[in-house]
Amino acid sequence: MSRIGKKILSAFVETTDTKKEQSPENGPGPGNNGTLNGNGGNDSRTGNGAPATDAPEPRPSASSANPRFVEYFDKLFSEANIPGPDYYEFSRMIGAMQAIPDEQARFYAAYAGLQVQGLDKEKLLSTAGEYLRMLAADAGHFQATVDTALQEKVQRRTAEAQEKTERIRALSQEILDLQTQITALQQEIGENKQKIEASSGGYAAESDARKARIEADMEKIRHYIH
Repeated sequence: MSRIGKKILSAFVETTDTKKEQSPENGPGPGNNGTLNGNGGNDSRTGNGAPATDAPEPRPSASSANPRFVEYFDKLFSEANIPGPDYYEFSRMIGAMQAIPDEQARFYAAYAGLQVQGLDKEKLLSTAGEYLRMLAADAGHFQATVDTALQEKVQRRTAEAQEKTERIRALSQEILDLQTQITALQQEIGENKQKIEASSGGYAAESDARKARIEADMEKIRHYIH
């Protein structure tokens, strides 16, 4: 598995061999590299790229996904933030205006606040599209990593278990020892497969939620802002 692939998947599951595994708390990934919030990490910026001390909190995810996926996508959006005011800052400002009950008023207020910094409707929609394309590209990288992980940690282990089964038939004196190894391998296969499938499902759910939210925002921008 490539270093980039391991870095992506390690945000959600352990990808090293059993003897070299790190705990999720100590492994690489967004969980230990900082989070997207109003006063932490390197993501809190104003429209002109300068650090901000009171940047608005991001809107909460529409799904009930594992917080690690929410954190991963927050960091992904933060690192992909386009210089200058754009959809990213617009979305965060909307999230900071939840006290305003009227949604159209929130959208217009956020737009008006960023318009003075050079944001216009065309740029707002085009940069929202850029974040959609970023999500699609990241999903492609993640799926490739999942496929590699399945090959390394499930299919390869399955083949090894089959080989040892054949050895049992040929070498009767090794039956008990080999049966123990097969049992351990089958347990490892099941655990790794469950981790990978759970991560893939959680990733897809959060990605779809982010995509749906951006698409809904884009439609509301077209409707609300004139």
